Amino acid sequence: MVISVAVPAKINLHLEILGRRRDGYHELRTLFQSIDLFDRLWADVAPPGEFELEVNPAGMVDANEDNLVLRAAHTLAEKTGVSAGAKLRLEKKIPVCGGLGGGSADAAAALVLLDRLWSCGLDGMGLHRLAAGLGSDVPFFLHGGLALGIGRGDEVFPLPDQEPLVVVVTVPNTRVSSAEAYDRLGSRLTSTRPEGNLYAFAAGLRGRLDWRVVTNELEDAVVTGWPEVGEGLRILRSCGSLHASLSGSGAASYAVFDDPMAARRAAAELPSEWFVHVGGTLQRRVARLEVEVVSDGGLR
Repeated sequence: MVISVAVPAKINLHLEILGRRRDGYHELRTLFQSIDLFDRLWADVAPPGEFELEVNPAGMVDANEDNLVLRAAHTLAEKTGVSAGAKLRLEKKIPVCGGLGGGSADAAAALVLLDRLWSCGLDGMGLHRLAAGLGSDVPFFLHGGLALGIGRGDEVFPLPDQEPLVVVVTVPNTRVSSAEAYDRLGSRLTSTRPEGNLYAFAAGLRGRLDWRVVTNELEDAVVTGWPEVGEGLRILRSCGSLHASLSGSGAASYAVFDDPMAARRAAAELPSEWFVHVGGTLQRRVARLEVEVVSDGGLR
């Protein structure tokens, strides 16, 4: 039996970096938001101990044991004692290393898909614990929609859905090193910022976001080191967006609009050789990872 799940990318509507933790990660406060840019993962049972991953387009990401999909598969099998293997096929649409969470999304998809395929029967907390061990962003993709992330981003609190907005996402032809971006931030870590502001904002969230209170504190460091990112932000901000920002540590930037025509004009202004996606934000019921039965035959 072949089953499949589609998993959406995310943008960070807000990102505060509060300081370095004892475990080496950074303490964060962030607002995650799902968008309508999807990867899709298919799975079929394979003989015990056999794990195979095909990636389409070929070479977009490595299909070796370091791939988060295979790491998720091995982790789930080890933690649950399942002996079955898995044959997996991943269709990539989310750009790699762009701050859109593609690898984390794929890991979450693998956990949900294989939990169903192998009849593991894990509850939400069981999947969350495995997800957190795979990466800081992975737990968010088990929820989707709009959510507050704290800790290293792995403590996720779903927030009320907002009305959908038009989103333009762009990724220039450059890769941002997250480690270098954080190094550039250096002493500007915001560990002295009062904690109440974003929590109060999230707890009382009703209606539309107040775009005056959201920011990405990595933006200046990334724009300084990677000027192409800054050029993308300049274009997006010049076209009537409600808000434009870096997503995560980049290289993706995005802008949200309430006017679809303004969004299309902004997309047309971006360099044609860059990745550009014009779409929208997703409410939780749409972003949720829903497993579909594709066929009774094997994965071809």
